[in-house]
Parts: sequence; C-alpha cells; structure tokens
Amino acid sequence: MPFATLDHQSFFHAVMATIPSSILILDERASVLAANHNFLEKSRSSLTLIMGRRLHEIFPPAFQDTALDQQIREVIVTGKTLHRQRMTYRAPGVPLRIYSYSICPLQLQGGSGGAILVMDDVTDLLRLGEEVRRMQLHLASIVESAGDLIISTDPDGAIMTWNTAAEKATGYTQAEVRGTLLTNQIDPEVKPDVEACFRRIDQIEDRRSFEWPMRCRDGDSIPVSWHLSHMIGHNSEVTGVVVVGRNLVEQRAIEAQMHQGEKLAALGMVIGGIAHEIRNPLGVSSAAAQLMKYRMTSPALLEECVTKVIGGIDRASLIVESLLRFARPGPITETTRVDVHDVLKNALMFASGEAATGTTVDWRLPDATLSLWAEGVQNLLELVLINLMLNAFQAMPNGGRLTIGFRLDAAEVVIEIGDTGVGIPEAHVSKIFDPFFTTRNDSRRSGLGLSVCHSIVRQHGGGLTVRTSPGNGTTFVVRLPSAAPSRESS
Repeated sequence: MPFATLDHQSFFHAVMATIPSSILILDERASVLAANHNFLEKSRSSLTLIMGRRLHEIFPPAFQDTALDQQIREVIVTGKTLHRQRMTYRAPGVPLRIYSYSICPLQLQGGSGGAILVMDDVTDLLRLGEEVRRMQLHLASIVESAGDLIISTDPDGAIMTWNTAAEKATGYTQAEVRGTLLTNQIDPEVKPDVEACFRRIDQIEDRRSFEWPMRCRDGDSIPVSWHLSHMIGHNSEVTGVVVVGRNLVEQRAIEAQMHQGEKLAALGMVIGGIAHEIRNPLGVSSAAAQLMKYRMTSPALLEECVTKVIGGIDRASLIVESLLRFARPGPITETTRVDVHDVLKNALMFASGEAATGTTVDWRLPDATLSLWAEGVQNLLELVLINLMLNAFQAMPNGGRLTIGFRLDAAEVVIEIGDTGVGIPEAHVSKIFDPFFTTRNDSRRSGLGLSVCHSIVRQHGGGLTVRTSPGNGTTFVVRLPSAAPSRESS
C-alpha cells in the first residue's frame, strides 16, 4: 500500500483503531486507500472488499445526494480543510440518520495528494440538542408570557434576566436594567432592607416572601410581593437568585372595592339598627302624646303621658349618645355613684314590653341591709342592662324565667342577667360581641346591641362575659368598679 512506508506505521494503525469516528483515507481519484475499524463495523464491510474502490461505489445510494467526490478533489487541490459538513442518510424503511464530516488534505508517499474523510453519526446528538432547544424555548415562552414579574440575578443582586411582565409593570426594558442592581429598581424607603437581604442571601430561607414596592419609570411606585429562590451550583453554592414578583396593584384595587362595599353594607346595618333602636322610644312618646291630645281631662293620665314623652325623648338621646361612644370609644372620666338596684329596676321597666306572656322575673338580691353602688354613668349602664334583658326576653319567645342578681366581689359589683332560653351554640359564643353579628332573621335587629354593651362596659373599666349551655339558657355577667355609698345613704 502507498502509505506502508510511513514512519510509525504501528502507531498509526493503533490510533486509527481507537478513534470513535469513521475514517477513510482516499487518493485524488477518491479511491479508498485505508479505513479504520469503526467505518468497517458500521458499513458491515471489510478492508479487502473496499480497498481501491471509488467512494461512490462503497457508499449506499442514500448518500449519493452529497457531492463528496467533488469536495474531496477541491480539498486536495486547494490544500484547505473542509470542516463540519453534514450529510443525510435517507433510505426507505430506515430511520433518518445525520452525519457530520470533515475532509482534510493529506500528502501521500511519492508526493501525490490525498485526503482523510472523518465522519460521525450525530443524529442522536442533534436530536438531544433540538430537544434542549425546544425546552429552552418552552421555558422562555413561559417566563415571557407569565403575568408575574420574573427576574434572575447573580448572588450580589445584579439583574441577568428581566421578563416582559417586569417591562410592562415598570416601563424599563431588559436592555436598560441588565447588569444593574435590583436594589436600584426598588423604592428607596425599603432599599436598605433589600441590600441587607442580598448581603446574606445564602442564609435566606428558600422561597422567602417579601413585600417591596417597585420604582417605575414615571416616578410612581407599585406594591409588589416578592418570592426569592436560590439557584444552586454543583458545589452547593448560591450561583444566583430567581426573584418572582406579584404586582399587587389590581389586588389592592379589588380589596379597596371590597372594603368599600363592606363599609357600605355595615353602614346600612348601622342605619337599620339605629332606626330600630330609636323607633321604640319614639313610638312610646307618640302614643303618650296621642293620649294627651284626646284625654286631657284626667290629671293622673296627663302626668303619666308627660312622663312617658320625656322618658322616650331621654331614651332616644341616650341611644344616640351610646352609638357615638361606640363609634369613638374612649375611657369615661365623668362618673357618679350609681345605685345598682335602681339601674336594674329602670332597665326592667323599659325592657319588659318585649317579655312574652308567662314570663316571670326572679330577683336574687343581696342582704336587704346592703346597698351596692357602682362607679359609672347611670344612663349608659341602664342601656347595657336594657339590651341584655331584651336579649333574654327574645331568647324566651314562649315565656320563661328572667333572673336578675347582683353582688359584691372584692372591688367589683357583679350583675347577672340570666334566661331559661335555648342557649347560644358553641360556634357562636366567640362572635356574639362582634359588631353586626346576629343569628336572628329579623330585619329590625342590627347585631349591634351586644357590641354596644361590651364597649360601654369596657369604657367603665369593667368586663362583660357570658355563660351558656345549649338547652339550659344563658347568663350575661357584668363586672363594674364598685363605689362607696354617699354618706347620706349609709
């Protein structure tokens, strides 16, 4: 063979045998001078069968569309290597294969020209690369079409990627922010917090959430909720940070609308409650005024009617005052000594009109020689007890027993208002003092009664609690600071 006189022939054959590519050595006529083991194995041939044959004679027809003969002659003539060309193997019933090949010029013995043809089957590699490319395009499409702001930074917080949502939200393009610090895009008020976060980024819990307002091109700031996730390298080191931001502008607008709707609904309930609470004393006053108009001849009845009119007006005024105190709570400073027994009697007189037929009142009084005094505002305390008694009567629509008791406990006066109604469900006990909470299907009730009571008692420095058992009734317990009786009453 022409190349048999080459130096280091054994070394040459060893190299040819170990190279994983398919290699052919060709003369200037594109005739085979040598072939390595890889080529012979893949072509299912032998060196004896292909030696001296032309390239187009040993290549299958599926390769005939590639002008290898012409390319080999050009390489031999020009002496320039042809790098990384591709040819496709297409044959009926055989999967498509793609080969990458290079042709290098070679000086043969005797000064004649030749070439080395090196071929590799790159079908699987190309498919893998195409799959990776499709996956990259898919991920890029997800990032770009996402409604959230998706930003990646290096461990120091320098921006590497900036998706379309971030551009739309801030007005800054990726070209403008790439390489700049993320902290430069954050509202200056929280910038120190962001800088501190990135200084200890390896210690921040993965997917930690922060709310950092973001600065926009127009000078405004938008509320953004951020989630940070680490990018970890092969050495378990933080190589970057993925920062996903949820633009809260629309959410805050929806929350504001909902809050406004809740306020309007609450206002409607308050108005309904006020109307109901004031209607009762005004009804009493109106009825008394009608009697005054048509029965003026009875002095006793006239006096009673005048008393009811004045009492109804005072009652309406008290309701308005209590609602104002509920709306603007604050400690009560101007108090007097209040006779607890008198307050309870007055409250019962106002509330008794709601008692069902067959309802009895059980007074549980302390020693007759002991007068109990509380520190407070009598009208407000009467309002509290009226509401508690009204609740008790409404819990006994078919009649029952109202229990009224009071006692002294250390420095407090304890008042208990109990009923024999159905009790309060356990699930509702924690809510009964919440504003507007009610379980009654009565449009006249606002659900404010117990909230007003609780507020007034707290303003007096006391407390309001409840004991209840389903089927065994309910008892409200009012605790008020006690006061020493006046010298005249002792």
